[in-house]
Amino acid sequence: MTTPPVPDPPAAGADARPTRRFRRFRRVPHPPWRSRRGILLLFLLAAGFGSIVTVSGAMAVHYSETTSFCGRCHTMDAELKAHQMSAHRELSCAECHVQPGVAGWVRAKATGTKQLIQIMTGSYPRPIPPPDHARLPSIKDTCLRCHSVERITRNGGPLKLVLRPTYQPDEKNTRELVAVVLRPSGLGSGDGVLGVHWHVQQQVTYSTTDRASKKIDLVEITRPGGHVEQYIAAAAVGVSNDVRPDIERLRSTESSRVMDCLDCHNRVGHGVPSTDQALDESMSAGRISASLPFIKRDGVALLNASYPSVAAADSAIEGLRATYQERYPLVLRRSSTQVTGAIDELKRVYRLLATPEMKVQARTYPDNLGHRSAPGCFRCHDGTHYQVVGGTVTSKKIPSACATCHIFPQIGGRISGLLIGGEPADHASPRYVFTHKIGISGTNPAGTACARCHDRTYCENCHNTGAVTVQHDQMLYNHPASIRRSGGQACGYCHQEVYCAGCHNDPVLLTPASPG
Repeated sequence: MTTPPVPDPPAAGADARPTRRFRRFRRVPHPPWRSRRGILLLFLLAAGFGSIVTVSGAMAVHYSETTSFCGRCHTMDAELKAHQMSAHRELSCAECHVQPGVAGWVRAKATGTKQLIQIMTGSYPRPIPPPDHARLPSIKDTCLRCHSVERITRNGGPLKLVLRPTYQPDEKNTRELVAVVLRPSGLGSGDGVLGVHWHVQQQVTYSTTDRASKKIDLVEITRPGGHVEQYIAAAAVGVSNDVRPDIERLRSTESSRVMDCLDCHNRVGHGVPSTDQALDESMSAGRISASLPFIKRDGVALLNASYPSVAAADSAIEGLRATYQERYPLVLRRSSTQVTGAIDELKRVYRLLATPEMKVQARTYPDNLGHRSAPGCFRCHDGTHYQVVGGTVTSKKIPSACATCHIFPQIGGRISGLLIGGEPADHASPRYVFTHKIGISGTNPAGTACARCHDRTYCENCHNTGAVTVQHDQMLYNHPASIRRSGGQACGYCHQEVYCAGCHNDPVLLTPASPG
């Protein structure tokens, strides 16, 4: 019988446990060198594959935030075309639509997944609604990354001249120039002029019924000392002696938000010109001949019409040739090339402004910057928002005069000197536009005190519209007859559609009268 080996006793004071662990570790089989190279190769392959997956995933995420990816779906065709026409066409969609950080990224992908399901099921809305500005990233993460409020408001802000050509919808397509100067703060009328960017220097809160803020019922201004000024829309008032219940109702039932850049620049990333502006640009550039009778009027009508498809729009625009054949056969015979060029340009412009498959036209998305093609500024500056003091409506209104943010616009064949200085005291009267004719005969101010600031073309801005023939003292009861007699241009020079909407439910189009 063999005696089992007896291990040597550990040295005095030595711990036997490390020796046992070391011996157990020596019993673990070690692969030969060839197998070790295989494991190393396997590790490198796994690491390489993981790196490729990681980089590819990062690239895929980045690509999913680019304009080319977002605009690839046919539902985004209208937004993509508008983005390419905007001043921000070099920015990607995510830079303005996705909040920085993980939470914003997750929320954007969740929204994108919902939209993908809508596309797959065909349940997407037509047209695509504009985003709720309350859910967009803060302007600190978007606008203010490149633009500075301090820069555009320093010393009142820069003086901006807007000068553009326009063509009247008459037979001769009369060309005129429109000139207006946007007033910086304090320039022109002392402290009365606050400037176009005053709104973002103060804390202005408003209440609205829709997420596009098309209708504003309550405006609250918090002054630096903490005092709050309230202005309420006349249409929202129940009893003028006590509107506190109305204010509480508006606060509880409507959405409230603090004004920022997006309340006026709501289409800055997807700007679409109105059909009127688009035709003015095409005619000014010579792509549409202004010698074609009524081309401005007929072109705007064709572009504003609703069509089921681009092919239907092309067919309607092609009908312009038959129109000239019927009304102006000599013009068609002599200017056939110009007529063809106008038809081609109208087709091109229509494709830029409209996407019939998504039920999108140039006026589908209102632009709040200014008040030419949408209420814009007149959502508050419409003359019907009255100050509330102690729960009672007063006669003080949010300023709505032309000179509040810009000088009185000049329109004519040529532009006289633009006035940006202070006005005489008698000009401040709200009735001065009606009483200034006292002591002045004709439209030539030469030889009068008026000539120090005005020349003949300034006076002709109004007088050529026929406004002087309107009896304003009787307008409340007989203004339809005055419009029919003097034409819409006489009213449209001072009043816009939103002014008429204060009483009229149906749209009132104050377009210049077309002769013939």
